[in-house]
Formats: sequence, C-alpha cells, structure tokens
Amino acid sequence: MNRRLSEFFSGGEVQRDGGFTDLGHADSTVPRTLAYCDSVHYLEMANANSSVSGVLVTPELVSKVGPGKALAVLANPRNAFYRLHERLDVSPRRDETMIHPSAIVSPKAKIGSGVVISERVVIRDDVEVGDGSFIDAGAILGAEGILYIQEDGDNKRIRHRGAVSVGSHAVILANAVVVRAIHPGLPTVIGDNAIVGIASTIGHEAHLERNCVISGNCVIARRARIGEGAWIGTSAMVREYVRIGARASVKAGSVVVEDVPEGAEVSGNFAVSHRRRLLQYLRDKK
Repeated sequence: MNRRLSEFFSGGEVQRDGGFTDLGHADSTVPRTLAYCDSVHYLEMANANSSVSGVLVTPELVSKVGPGKALAVLANPRNAFYRLHERLDVSPRRDETMIHPSAIVSPKAKIGSGVVISERVVIRDDVEVGDGSFIDAGAILGAEGILYIQEDGDNKRIRHRGAVSVGSHAVILANAVVVRAIHPGLPTVIGDNAIVGIASTIGHEAHLERNCVISGNCVIARRARIGEGAWIGTSAMVREYVRIGARASVKAGSVVVEDVPEGAEVSGNFAVSHRRRLLQYLRDKK
C-alpha cells in the first residue's frame, strides 16, 4: 500500500514529503521502507540503503539525511515510529478478554477485561490478572517453586499456598514462569505495565513494580524487589531479598547479590558499578 509521510505527521514535522509502503529497520530489504534513526550509525545505514525511502530523525540529525529520502523530524523518532506501527496494525481490536482454547485457566483465578491469554498458558488458583494484560504462549502463572525440608535424609516438598497478582496492562511473554507465594497475604506481584521477558522466572513473593522490564531468560529470586522503571538485562539473575532501585539498570548476564541504588547501572558477576567494570575491562586489555 502506498502511503505518504504527510498522511501521518504534521506540516511542521514533515520537512521532505514522500512515499513509503511499510515500516522497517534501517537495513531493511523491503522496497520503500520507512525507518527511524536516532543515531548517526543507523542514519548512515539508512542513507546507504536504497530500500529505505524515508526516515524519521531527531533535529540533531537533519543535516545528515541523504538526498532523495522522505524526512520527518521528531523529538523522539522511535516513539513516533512505533505509534505509527500501532496505527498501521490491521489486527482486530477488542475490549473483551480473549482466552485461547488451549489455555488452562483455573475457575479460582480472576481475569480482568481486555486480557489476552495465548496458546497453552496455564493460570492456576489464586492468580489475579488486571485489565488489558497480555499473557503469551506457554507462560505459567501460579507455579510451584523450590521449597523443601530435609527429613530422615530425604527432601520433602512444601506446598505453596499463596497468590499471584498481575497488574493492569502488564506483559508476560512466552514460557515465562511466575511462582505463587508461599503463604496467603503476601502475593508474588507483577506491577502495572511491567514486562516479563521470554522464559524468565519470577520467584515466590518477588515484587516487580510498575513499568519495570525483565528481559528474556532472567531469574528474579524470591522476595527480590525490582523498582519502578528498572531494567534487567537478558540472562541476569537477582538474588533473593535484593532490592533494585527505581530506574536502575542491570546489564545482561549480571549476577546481583546486593541492593542496587536508584538510577544506578551495574554489571558483571558479582555485579558492581557498570562504569567501574568498564574501566577495569579497559585496564585489563592494555
């Protein structure tokens, strides 16, 4: 479908009108792609790519846009790009809850309005899911976790009896596992607008505050607390009872064994200040 920038952006934003067929990245191979570029690296890639017919850029990058590219200038081109992505999505929009026939949802669970529950999801007793949340294929909410005593030389499993509380507009991606709390009254919590990545595990009584992001293949151990807007990178592990401050960043593969202050960046095993880790890395390379 032929589209023009001026159909979607204001006259003050469009500096060079032009056509595009669909959206894509700066290295797209699809003819007449519209891409966003928020760095020189991606803009150079788009400039050199004949398949990219137009770009969304920041004001700082306008002078570097190559000739012949349609051009719109925005304070946050990435956000504008994905807002347009949503507008172009032709999937049916529904306010009612949709539960795939292969999903297993306990009659003792509470599911809000506008929730999407995909294939093979398992939602067990005493799980509450808030309005507008999305649970992708194979996720398990309310799973049993590791809790045992040793008696007469053998391990004996202790059953979890608590709950899981998922807020509104949360996202739990494919094959993620959220463990139910041990005792009633202190649930495992996934906050409003929080995201739990593919194959990540959230331990019993962990508390994910609103807008935090847990990337894929992470382990958030029991009673850990992830602050509002914090970001946990791929394959990171957060030890039990550790607190990650609001808007903190835990880099990919980190093992976090002590509290992380608000807004801090940590990396490594064991995780320390990311800046300190980088400086040590550079010294070791000499």
